[in-house]
Amino acid sequence: MATLLSNQTLKTKYYQTNQQVKYLHLEAEVDMLLQKLTALKDQKQLLEELSARSTK
Repeated sequence: MATLLSNQTLKTKYYQTNQQVKYLHLEAEVDMLLQKLTALKDQKQLLEELSARSTK
């Protein structure tokens, strides 16, 4: 019984660690996408400002 409990505890810890790693990877990917989105937004705004200046 102790071995079964020990194996269950190890499996649970493994799954918790595995889920945490997956979460951290997703979090990093979301951060990267937000940075890209912000950069594109800034680039769009700059292009719009330059376009508005050139039409005046």
